[in-house]
Amino acid sequence: MDQLPSTLRMVEDPKTPLQDRHTLAKSVGQLTVALRLIEDPKTSPKERAALLLVVRPLTGSLQIIGKTPPGQRAAYTACARQLTVALRLIEDPKTSPQHRAALLLVVRPLNSALKIVEKTPPGQRAAYTESVRSLTVALRLIDDPKTSPERRRELTEAVQPLTRTLRGIEDPKTSPERRRELTEAVRPQSDELGDRTREILGSPTPG
Repeated sequence: MDQLPSTLRMVEDPKTPLQDRHTLAKSVGQLTVALRLIEDPKTSPKERAALLLVVRPLTGSLQIIGKTPPGQRAAYTACARQLTVALRLIEDPKTSPQHRAALLLVVRPLNSALKIVEKTPPGQRAAYTESVRSLTVALRLIDDPKTSPERRRELTEAVQPLTRTLRGIEDPKTSPERRRELTEAVRPQSDELGDRTREILGSPTPG
């Protein structure tokens, strides 16, 4: 992973805020464990594919952090932190198949959002930054062992409109006109996901 040396330099740089250094160090450590598992011939193809699904957006978020001024990193640092937790859960054989599937359903649109951000000029990233922020909150709730299976299902359903939009933007077959329409939908869908997440957070857990 080409991003790891530059991430390590940020960890060692005294100018990097302490909280960012802590997050980046944990991310690098978890990535190292994941890469060993991916290379291990004993790891099943299904497990390897799940690990790669989380490794890609995590390395993408680290790359964006490395190219973003400290004052604008918050959403991406939070994203890296949450993806690190998700990667640890994916690696853990005690994680249930249902919990693992719910994690991956949110990781996929995060991966799309981060890939789009990397190709978008900094001044035009606001809507995508908001999508990263909303998806990160959803992922945090799904990561949380206290979240009930029912709440996890609600969260994975809530991310689907944004998932489809980001996938369409990312698809090279999408026409320019359709891509413009989808791009305009990112911000309201991100806001809607944020509202839905707050509703779920405020809902009592059944039982």
